[in-house]
Amino acid sequence: MFENLIGQPAAGLLAEDIASKRLPPSILFSGPSASGKLTCAIELARVLSCEKGGSWTCTCASCLRHKELAHPDLLIAGPKDSILEIRAAAAAFIANRTPATRYLFLRSVRKLSLRFHPSLSDRDDSKFAKALPLLADLEERLEELSPSRPLPEDGAELEKCVKGVVGIAEKLETDCLWDSMPVAQVRNAAAWSRLSPSGRTKVLVVEGADRMQESARNAFLKVLEEPPANAVFILTTSRRGAIMPTILSRVRTYAFIERDSQSVAEVVSRVFRADPAGIDNLTNFFYRFLPVQPDTITAAAALFVDLVLKQAIDSGRRPLPGLRGAVSSVLSEPDSLADLGIPQIVSMLNKCKPGIVWHLFLSSVAGFMRKALASGGADARETSIFARWTASIRKALDSVDIYNINPVSALEMLSLEMREAC
Repeated sequence: MFENLIGQPAAGLLAEDIASKRLPPSILFSGPSASGKLTCAIELARVLSCEKGGSWTCTCASCLRHKELAHPDLLIAGPKDSILEIRAAAAAFIANRTPATRYLFLRSVRKLSLRFHPSLSDRDDSKFAKALPLLADLEERLEELSPSRPLPEDGAELEKCVKGVVGIAEKLETDCLWDSMPVAQVRNAAAWSRLSPSGRTKVLVVEGADRMQESARNAFLKVLEEPPANAVFILTTSRRGAIMPTILSRVRTYAFIERDSQSVAEVVSRVFRADPAGIDNLTNFFYRFLPVQPDTITAAAALFVDLVLKQAIDSGRRPLPGLRGAVSSVLSEPDSLADLGIPQIVSMLNKCKPGIVWHLFLSSVAGFMRKALASGGADARETSIFARWTASIRKALDSVDIYNINPVSALEMLSLEMREAC
């Protein structure tokens, strides 16, 4: 068991606790992003439901359904940036067409689609209603790729099918996924967990447990206080300190570590069938599948900061020499981009789709402030301005993620707030 979890000591600890029957009903997987927490949670669900001891090669009916992430005793909830992993799995599947890469692709997509399971969602929720036709289309296409069916002999036909699935998944994530687990989903999950399992054990996986709103946290705490029989709850986080202490007191934490370079290379080559050369962590590997290259995102952030600085000076504000120095090296080439406006900057960013592009762009804007501070070129006035800008950047992030504001409108408002703070 846990053969598919590479470079994580937590796998051995979990195996020992399962063998000695010491596994608690409520668990927290804590560690860096892309360290295998969700992979481990899904594998644990399979092991707990296995009819023959939990071996990865088991072909019992329960294991076969779990390997496709089609088992009725598994639910996944919480926020997730899935699309880059889906793109990476799609590339592996199209290039290799092996049973392993087929499962890899199916699982990567269902890690996203399971978050819209009817047992979790409130049918009055607008996001869920918007997701329903996409989910129906997605499942129909995934059925064509089921391991029980032969693949199309024509490589172009397979590639078209896979790209269609990726396109729907991207729309599902961008337009329909919740930024945090709503309280209604917590209550629905609690009701689901109290129903008798189809097999041996029900497993609810909640990713990003640190991002729950207060009402959802309190509702989830009540579930953990009286966990139902035949159910296991697995929470994941990359910020253990942000989880409320009363929840931490009711879970056992399994720590995940940052993988070393050898383990990263093994994941890239063995799982994703890609060349690991030059890849020092999985996040950088997934960035290969962005529709916008990281250098372009950095350049767009520099152009935006430069635009704000110019507009601030034009409106009579004093310059910010530390920040101007931080962006100057990025803007030196090419000069032809220097006069782009906000709509053109957003176009450079593929209209900020998928959502991770918007996050990386704002992170790059904040990165220029950190660079100015680290260089020693920012005075006390700039430092004070940067504090206000940071609050405005967080507001801009939420305006797109939570309130569905168009990125152009969000950036126009952000630029105004940044100018006025100068």
